[in-house]
Amino acid sequence: MHLVISFAAAPGPRCQAALAQLQLPHLKTLLGKLLPAGEVQGQSSDLSPVSERVLSNCAFADGLVPWAALRASSLPEADAGAAWGLITPCHLRVHADHVTLQDPADLRLESEESKALMRAMSPYFLEDGLKLHYLQADSWLVQGEALRGLPTASLERVRGQVVDPWLPRLAAARLVRRLQNEMQMLLYTHPINDARAARGVPVVNSFWLSGTGDLPADAPPLQHATAIDTLQGAGLRDDASAWAQAWQALDQGPLAQLVQAVKNSQTRREAQTAPASPPLALTLCASQSARTWRAQPRSLLRRVSTFLHSPSTSAVLRSL
Repeated sequence: MHLVISFAAAPGPRCQAALAQLQLPHLKTLLGKLLPAGEVQGQSSDLSPVSERVLSNCAFADGLVPWAALRASSLPEADAGAAWGLITPCHLRVHADHVTLQDPADLRLESEESKALMRAMSPYFLEDGLKLHYLQADSWLVQGEALRGLPTASLERVRGQVVDPWLPRLAAARLVRRLQNEMQMLLYTHPINDARAARGVPVVNSFWLSGTGDLPADAPPLQHATAIDTLQGAGLRDDASAWAQAWQALDQGPLAQLVQAVKNSQTRREAQTAPASPPLALTLCASQSARTWRAQPRSLLRRVSTFLHSPSTSAVLRSL
């Protein structure tokens, strides 16, 4: 059991100020029981956030973690050597001097709406050798040779943010930018959007491409981990109250389960009945760094020393 938590330390001033008031007993227990096991450093300009680098064992180039190819591998018609990408239907909000991508979760697309939009868009993609495959309402797969070696920004980078810095600039990405423009014109008068506008909900007027690339046969295995992004929405908005509530839910849910798993593992180890099992670990991610703690055998002296010198949760989160 390995939990990878994005936006564990949100950069906004209100969320930073809320750190001192966070009461996270299960996180505190984990920081006292687990041992530091490495750190990953990134930059604010990286296409792939540090959470994705952790999940992929830092084995791929920036912007080329092949999440789409991994998801496509379960499709019966998938070509193992093909290049893939993830398509996220989205709403681009035009301001006076910039364009932002509204959080796709706010669309609350229904499956039939999503399928109808994909059917309308598919012929335009096919003209450029790109084939769309329905995956779920808020995410489709796209297959095509043009996606091989094409780095793209993670959806995490643009969710609720200005999109221009994250648009692909390579010559190979011109067809992506052209398709985005064409889809804005196509979707402007689509009946699905007319119905959504009549209901007062955001329309779908574009798409975001991410997770591009192919999956080499000799690619190293990814982390057996659970990615948790429930802090992200509130963290991006710098909504300290919602962010703190999301942290409380994490502490009472997944972190409490990890504490119990660590205790059970320790009990089996002390009884010398511990079978082989996946490692127990926790990774906390900030905007440019991630730190991992892992369950490892420790002497009694080491356990006492860790307990006595265990830092506060707020200090750990501030240090990310």
